Amino acid sequence: MMVDDPWAETKQILYRGGLVVFAIPKCWHEEYEPDGGGTFYEVGDDAGTLRLNVITAEPPRPIKSVHEVLLATQGVSGEILENGNAWMSGVSRTKEGGQPISIFWWRVGSVCTPEKVRLASFTYAVLSVHESSPRTLSDVAHLERSICKAEFAPAGA
Repeated sequence: MMVDDPWAETKQILYRGGLVVFAIPKCWHEEYEPDGGGTFYEVGDDAGTLRLNVITAEPPRPIKSVHEVLLATQGVSGEILENGNAWMSGVSRTKEGGQPISIFWWRVGSVCTPEKVRLASFTYAVLSVHESSPRTLSDVAHLERSICKAEFAPAGA
């Protein structure tokens, strides 16, 4: 039996009214914390959970390059994407409630103005037993493409 691809139909997420815009599968649920942070997921034992938090900050000195956003916040400069944002990614492993989990993470930095920057932190957590499953690998590949294309609101927002 062939399982439908949840990424065949996507929806655009306008996180906090468009502060960050990206795509996820249409069938995924959305939950938002009152003070920030979003959670996106499909119900299922082997499904992962995507979380997003965004920080808007005024650096102590004007930012001249998007490299400086990640350098100041993450200690490395990251790569520059086609859309001008800087990004970095990785995988961390830990335990939550005694269960081994794998956390795929992406940090995306954007310069709104030399005096205002944004840093989006995306994490996708799955049980470690599912880390290399076809579903997880597909979700991670699609998420990475979506996150690389993420758009940030202009400076006034």
